Amino acid sequence: MFHTVRLQPKDTPAELAALGLKLKRKHRQDYILQPCPAYRDAHCSIYADRPERCRLFECRQLQRVQTGEVTEAHALERIREVQRRAAHLDVLSRRSDGSLRKGPLSKRCETALAEPFDATTHPELVAEREALARGLAELDALLDAEFRLPTKEVRSATPE
Repeated sequence: MFHTVRLQPKDTPAELAALGLKLKRKHRQDYILQPCPAYRDAHCSIYADRPERCRLFECRQLQRVQTGEVTEAHALERIREVQRRAAHLDVLSRRSDGSLRKGPLSKRCETALAEPFDATTHPELVAEREALARGLAELDALLDAEFRLPTKEVRSATPE
């Protein structure tokens, strides 16, 4: 859902790195690239020691379950739908040799869409690229509508 997770003042970069997180630094700000290396087998492998931003963040689905707006079963189905869509985009964004690209899913898709190809010699790629672009836009819209918080809410929930 995100490209990076910025570390917060309460986070200790050395401790998080020792837990296996690959930290980056840009403009004097430490962050973790996504997908998170601690996310394994559908759960956080460092949950008790996760970064502050991860502790504070509650996606819209979780908020809706907590307020009784939706059931946990409904929220889990929405999560599975996002996972299915992401897996499909993952397949479409792979390199021509079938290998996985690195980085967040959206960046992998953007890279795949930007690669030049000859539509006359590879007409099958035209439909694949269209499906990839359409699927990425649809997933992004679904994430905005069902999971992501408006920027204002994210800032108030997670101190910079």
